[in-house]
Amino acid sequence: MSIVRRVLGALTVAALAVTAAPAAAGAAEEPTGVLHLTVIAPDGTPSPGSVDVVAADSSYHVQLLQLDESGQLRVEVPAGDYKVAISPGYVDPDLPDDSLRQWVPGRTDWAGAGTVRVSAGGTTDVSERLLTPSPLTLRARDAVTGAPIDRVCVYVDTRRNLCDDGEVTVPPLVPGPQEVWVYTDGDSHLPRDATVTVLADGSGSAVVDLTPAAHVVSRVVDAATGAAVAGACVTPAPAGTGELPHNPGRYCSDASGNVRVGLVAAGSWNLFVRPAGGSAYGAQWVGATGGTGDAKQARVVTLRAGQTVTVPPIRLDRAGVVTGTVTSAATGRPATSGTVTLAPESGTFLHWGVELDAQGRYRIDWLGPYAWPLLFTTADNATQWSGGFALRGKAVPVTVRAGSTTVYNLAVRRGVLVTGRLVDPEGRPVDAELTVRNARTREVIGYTLDLNPDGEYALRVLGPQPVTVAWLWTPPYVNYAGWYDGATRPADATEVALPGTGTLRLDVEVDRFPAGSAARNSSAAPAGSATRAG
Repeated sequence: MSIVRRVLGALTVAALAVTAAPAAAGAAEEPTGVLHLTVIAPDGTPSPGSVDVVAADSSYHVQLLQLDESGQLRVEVPAGDYKVAISPGYVDPDLPDDSLRQWVPGRTDWAGAGTVRVSAGGTTDVSERLLTPSPLTLRARDAVTGAPIDRVCVYVDTRRNLCDDGEVTVPPLVPGPQEVWVYTDGDSHLPRDATVTVLADGSGSAVVDLTPAAHVVSRVVDAATGAAVAGACVTPAPAGTGELPHNPGRYCSDASGNVRVGLVAAGSWNLFVRPAGGSAYGAQWVGATGGTGDAKQARVVTLRAGQTVTVPPIRLDRAGVVTGTVTSAATGRPATSGTVTLAPESGTFLHWGVELDAQGRYRIDWLGPYAWPLLFTTADNATQWSGGFALRGKAVPVTVRAGSTTVYNLAVRRGVLVTGRLVDPEGRPVDAELTVRNARTREVIGYTLDLNPDGEYALRVLGPQPVTVAWLWTPPYVNYAGWYDGATRPADATEVALPGTGTLRLDVEVDRFPAGSAARNSSAAPAGSATRAG
């Protein structure tokens, strides 16, 4: 389980949540049995806390069931095999400690958990004694030189986040494999998730290798006067792609205009700069001599692990405004919901664009005076770039002028309707995310998150073009990912010929491919702390 899920779980108010695969119309009611669980604390007393019961095949789960005062619960579930997790409430019974979650029998994660069989019409008794939490000593080492890292930090959750010199004593956790987030106090090395082994007797120790971070140093100035500009934030982005990370950079210029961008991985990067809110200056991709709105014209900064590169001063121009109305080409009516952005966004918050209002209008007032490709994402229409094109490289750039307003209206096309059904290997409908990419450029051209109860999905994309389809299936406590049709790597994905008009039916069967091995191709996030927060 990821650190993010632990934090969210710790902040969740106890409530009951049940998810099950929907039954086919007219199907007989599924036979059930009773799971009777008894949990005692390490000292032998009844344990407070919450329980999650999850089908071993992820077809059903019931969460946040509360143990009673005697440490017991009874729950009726469909007959089958289950995994059972207990989050003790040592401090507050109503706020279970997910970082001390224990899987029956005495395991620390989904993969290691045993299965409990519940038979139809019967009662299955399960007893579990919670393990005594134990501390761990952790040290960090430079992955290149092997030298010890002086100032190291370990994050488990908001209550277990500490730094120390040389080594850190991690607060007590359940004995067994545990995932922790390891980082450095001064951003000298790239942070990472690490699996460590906690021993029951407290003698556990671990050494975690951290890769040295690269850094970019520059100064942000007024393009006309050379005066320092404070509060301009710099975000690295993968070179040549125009993709921006789902979290903006946290590295901003100081009162003297100086900026130091840290926690960057080795590789080739472009720099995107966005001035502070309300600033008179406009955002830009940093070019060779000035700003640009085209990522392909941006300066490429190539970094090695641990290297610091100084970039010539970043020269900001004054901002202009682009505004307009987005309508449907099919109906002529305004698009009542959607966004206008510089890059695809999939996070909770909108960082790189603005939302449409109820009349389909938008206004962006923080762009520099350059030609910008803009991405239009609306309900009931295909996602498309300015000019009505599917790919960024074919977009008609919108020219922004300093101190003035450019009006750009777009009638968005509906595109091809792609529909289908998402099912698991047993043929049951599932809730999964689909991402459609151009098979040549690998650009995202469409995605869907919303499903009907029967697993049916629908999305619109512009054709004709060859595409690949990635899926992400995230049942409780485990992530699976892959590509249509049955591929675990993007190189093996089956190409689908998307027509220019009409509809396409594409049924997708997901499988239990671990998400890590599938390595879904999202934007590389240069800052590790930003990745964890996202």
